[in-house]
Amino acid sequence: MSDESGSPTFIIADFSDDDAANENWPEIEFRSPEDEAWYGVDVWELCDSLVVTFNGFSFEYDEVYSPEDFKNSDELKEFEERFRACSVQMQDTECATLAQGTKVCATCPSVAGEVKFYDAIVVNVSREKHGVDEEGNEVCGCDYKLYWNQGPFVNQVTSAKVGDICLVQEDKRMKPKVVTFLKEARRQLLGEAPQGKETEWQKILKKVTSAIRDHNLDPSVPENQG
Repeated sequence: MSDESGSPTFIIADFSDDDAANENWPEIEFRSPEDEAWYGVDVWELCDSLVVTFNGFSFEYDEVYSPEDFKNSDELKEFEERFRACSVQMQDTECATLAQGTKVCATCPSVAGEVKFYDAIVVNVSREKHGVDEEGNEVCGCDYKLYWNQGPFVNQVTSAKVGDICLVQEDKRMKPKVVTFLKEARRQLLGEAPQGKETEWQKILKKVTSAIRDHNLDPSVPENQG
């Protein structure tokens, strides 16, 4: 992707130096390239690389990304768009917020019994009168038709209930570690000089990072923890 001047175009998440001391960052989720499902994750730095740790899974499922992995701006932009603030479980009282065209993150039907979350678009809502449970809480019985953007039912429509749906958040802020990594990858794509001379310790860390990447055995994709 390029702008009219022919220079690469990048979308770097919202972040400023003044925010560095602010620890009130939203929890994030990540769309894994292995299965295109969304997972709650944490991130940490290893030299210039970014390590994505899947919440609730052991370290062998970690994914390590290097700035050198990206050959062009499209690949970097696509990687950035895999991160976002965690989607929030929809409540029975929130069904009125969904309408045709609303983007959601929902559990996709699976014959294997796996619980994984994928992006979908609401294409129809069949409103039903809400009831109450034994504790007096409102219970939504509406039926939602979802068009799937990813997953085993991609480009198909299936039905869902309120308990299957999470609401995608509008918070565009991103954790500083992700932003720092994106800026370094962008710098390398543009061929800009690094900030300062590389230290011996940084060289050692690069070797460690490379070793981890070479020996990171990941025989299967983790199931989404829901």
